[in-house]
Amino acid sequence: MSTPEACPMADPYWAFYWPGGQAMTRFILDHRKTFGGKHVIDFGAGCGSASIAASLVGASRVLVNDIDQYALLATLLNFRLNGVSVNNVSFSQENLLEKDLVVKNFFAESDEEKFIILGDMFYDSDFAASLFAFLKRSQKSSGTRVFVGDPDRHPLTEKRSLESYRTKFEKRLVAEYSLPGYVIREHYGFNTAKVFELVF
Repeated sequence: MSTPEACPMADPYWAFYWPGGQAMTRFILDHRKTFGGKHVIDFGAGCGSASIAASLVGASRVLVNDIDQYALLATLLNFRLNGVSVNNVSFSQENLLEKDLVVKNFFAESDEEKFIILGDMFYDSDFAASLFAFLKRSQKSSGTRVFVGDPDRHPLTEKRSLESYRTKFEKRLVAEYSLPGYVIREHYGFNTAKVFELVF
């Protein structure tokens, strides 16, 4: 068995199929009419499963975003392994938290509904605060709908955390999925993963 020290890449978070990403992917596949023909940004795409799902249901454009270049490479490989075309897919390593114009320009191409999707990104309250501010700006400037996959980590669920954020929002539960046993064991006992729509 290989050890972490032997891994040639640091912190390969993209190598795991996280529970929030699983829920987000399933939600997209279950709601083909919602995402078909639309522009979608997959923020913090990781292994790219949600991006692949968006392409499979007919999204007109998908922007795969992750600051880790290996995540983007893994996503490209996963597209190929699943036989899914990347003709309508773009890949970006930019930190979108600091690049509002990239988001605005991507969505300016479409008069249809626009989506930002993200999974398992609420692992730290400080980062969550920055993320909420970015999502609010994107929603206000481009009219985007925001969907989040998460197994109820504390930055998204604890009352004290939610009250501490300067950016306020409404969190609407739109789906909940049971997780298989091995995922429950690997992720601290979380037994379901949920999809929320955030409205700022």
